[in-house]
Amino acid sequence: MQRTGMAVVERQGRIMLRGVLDLRPFPAMPGRLDLTPAPDASARTAAAKAYRFRSVDFPGAAQSLVFDRHGSSAVGAVVFDPATSPTTAFQYVGQDYQLLEVPGSTMSIATAINGPGLIGGVYMDLSGNTRGFTMDDTTFTSVDAPTASATQVIGLNDAGQIVGDYIDAASVEHGFVKTGAAFTTVDVPGATGTGVTAINTAGDIVGIFSDAVGTHGFLIRGGALTIIDYPGSTSTSVFGINDSGEIAGFYGDASGNSHGFILANGAFSVVDVAGAASTLVLGLENNGAIAGAYTDVLNGQHGMLGR
Repeated sequence: MQRTGMAVVERQGRIMLRGVLDLRPFPAMPGRLDLTPAPDASARTAAAKAYRFRSVDFPGAAQSLVFDRHGSSAVGAVVFDPATSPTTAFQYVGQDYQLLEVPGSTMSIATAINGPGLIGGVYMDLSGNTRGFTMDDTTFTSVDAPTASATQVIGLNDAGQIVGDYIDAASVEHGFVKTGAAFTTVDVPGATGTGVTAINTAGDIVGIFSDAVGTHGFLIRGGALTIIDYPGSTSTSVFGINDSGEIAGFYGDASGNSHGFILANGAFSVVDVAGAASTLVLGLENNGAIAGAYTDVLNGQHGMLGR
């Protein structure tokens, strides 16, 4: 399997992420995280969580998506014309929209921002290679897993630890955690593909994996693995975790619609933008503020912030 980590967004019927996140092969990495399954934990559902939502639509763009937020800043990707223009990373600061200049790129997506202002993401270079990156006001750094032909940076914490995914020579997707120069591979036992999407200050990580049954979320805390499936869902994708251990993501229902959720204290709360055909929650701050995207009834895609 391939493209677990981000293709889940593409499967909402949007074309804006195709290409940059359509990763191709590359081999094994040094280091491996040994996982111990946690005791079975049954999560319960709770009432829908109430947010005040704000749409984030880059001026003049056909499609916008917000992956993450921190304070007054949010990051994501935008497409001006799906037929002719590439996907481009952007930052939303206060009320200002800014395209991000990713050197040597033909496509780019900003997927994460941390407290110190470091931005992470993925880009396609001039040779067609898919590479991760981090950038701040002064420094741009490509992130390439050892021996990899493609790498995606998906999440960051305030200490600068990086999480994401890569694909090996057999086209199998693996998650990773990068601490300093060291990469550690993350594979959920029995999975056909694993992607790590977020990491908090304590080093707890969350992500997505696929197996013969479908797509599931997961949490790894202290080496213990917990599988996350929204009750009654056809698929579950986890994209955020904050320092309180609250978890954010989205799930698919039997009708093919997507709904956001927050998992806190063992209970799921649904997050849906009013009137939207689908809602994705992709980022979660320590204060509970969220970031993501929604599709309207006319099939238009919009970024969103919620508080």
